[in-house]
Amino acid sequence: MQITCKQSELSRALATVSHAVSSRSTLPILSHILLSADGERLELSATNLEIGIHCWIEAQVQEEGTITVPAKVMTDFVSSLPAVSVELTTDQDKDRVHVKSTRSSAAILGMDATEFPVIPGAENGTAPITLEAAQLKKAIAEVAFAAAQDDARPVLTSVLVRVHNEQMMLVSSNGFCLATRTLALPGYSEAREDLLIPARTLQELARILPSTGDVQMIVTPNRSQVLFHTDQIDLVSRLIEGTYPNVYGILPKDYTTRVVVETKEFAAALKSVVPFAQDSSNITHLTISGNENTEGGTLTIEASAEEIGTNVSKVDAAIQGPTQELLFNVKYLASVLSVIDTPEVALEVSLKTRPGLLRPVGAIDAQYVIMPMTINR
Repeated sequence: MQITCKQSELSRALATVSHAVSSRSTLPILSHILLSADGERLELSATNLEIGIHCWIEAQVQEEGTITVPAKVMTDFVSSLPAVSVELTTDQDKDRVHVKSTRSSAAILGMDATEFPVIPGAENGTAPITLEAAQLKKAIAEVAFAAAQDDARPVLTSVLVRVHNEQMMLVSSNGFCLATRTLALPGYSEAREDLLIPARTLQELARILPSTGDVQMIVTPNRSQVLFHTDQIDLVSRLIEGTYPNVYGILPKDYTTRVVVETKEFAAALKSVVPFAQDSSNITHLTISGNENTEGGTLTIEASAEEIGTNVSKVDAAIQGPTQELLFNVKYLASVLSVIDTPEVALEVSLKTRPGLLRPVGAIDAQYVIMPMTINR
């Protein structure tokens, strides 16, 4: 192999595929990146056997070839080079790649490319669904955080993706907090089978997707994997098997009290009570109290711990309905507010024993359910 490419593009591509490099595997090849020079492009690939990433960059290919290189060494070295052309060449009889820049060069030992696992493609897969990359990145950020972190219930570590009625619905839940986000899909009226995509996969996808352009989602023929494709990047991931809980049965259907507050003020008030709530199972006491003759009122947020003390914060609010006293986990309230970017947020509640519903005001495509807490006496 002998090629020349731009340092900036090679460095970016190495950083991109490194998101799929395994750091804990007992298979040494999984800590490597596969380099393949073909035609007028250099393809970089990495996999941890759960996700695989391909990235293509333009290159002047004098001689085609393939080799694997240790991801960290290659990435760190290339990132240290000046932003000029970089030449990559391989030995005829050794698994070694020579990296040459204007004032620096290195010979990096690799491994035989035939040992690198095959990353499945989506040939003959389902018809692609096309989304705006920026819109998908935003939706992932607004939903994936609510997925479970442990594998006790594998389906809850995933994000449910449901396509029907010209919409794509993304859902995640850890059993205490549930997030839903709906994207418009004009022209996609035919329902598709539900997909359970690991939340970690989607978070990695959001990190590497471009801010402009489109991304296609394709399911492999055996329905065990999903592929996200752009002009320069492919990400392939396994799907999780199982049945997701009934989302529609969890979403509250009505409310008796609705409070609207400024998002930043609510978030700041929650932040101030966190140190006091942490020593009491994160329990936070919310009191919604309005004025009889106006819609004005106050949302009071309170937390206390025996060995620390008590914190009380108040936020001006627009309130419809009777006074309510509620107990929620401050951690989940704060995590929801951290992904809401509208100036105001609405909290809809009925009874202290029933879930509360948070909605960004002015955006009807996102909903967040927070389960209530109880105090054992």
